[in-house]
Amino acid sequence: MPAEDFEILSGIQQSDEKSFDLLFDIYYEKLCNYSASIIHDFDVAEDIIQDLFAKLWVDRKHIKIKSSFKSYLFRSAYNACLDYLKHLKVRGNYQSLNTNQSSSFNDSLEYVELLEKLETGINQLPEQCRAIFKLSRFENLKYKEIAKKLNISENTVDTQIRRALKKLKEGLTDYLIFLTIVFIQLF
Repeated sequence: MPAEDFEILSGIQQSDEKSFDLLFDIYYEKLCNYSASIIHDFDVAEDIIQDLFAKLWVDRKHIKIKSSFKSYLFRSAYNACLDYLKHLKVRGNYQSLNTNQSSSFNDSLEYVELLEKLETGINQLPEQCRAIFKLSRFENLKYKEIAKKLNISENTVDTQIRRALKKLKEGLTDYLIFLTIVFIQLF
């Protein structure tokens, strides 16, 4: 790590706001432009970079940088942009699902009953199982991300997802055709 970066990192880790301000002044605009080139929205790029710097300050005592601040910050910005684009894709898929379904199906009694049964089934899952299922299916987190977030093993995540799917399937056998259509479109 370059000596200047080491000094800035040491200052930030010791809660020196001047060191943080210096880092912000050096990289903020460059990171915003870089992020905007990835996501094509400067306002969102600014939000992403502001969040990145806020997280940097909050986690300052635990930061470990092996190469340079520049590569660390640009990699962090890149990952944050990918997360944002991934979120947009999920949201777009959800909106597409809602608009692509025929209104007669949306309005049908079977569909309404299915959604109610599905919601009830999810809410009846044991607490940890429900939390893991929601993180996987609704927040689109990978098993590794869920395991890290909940401080459990990936095998536990896999087992809980399997249990959730089995219990939901058992409770929704009367709606299997509709459930298949909904899950194929959602996932």
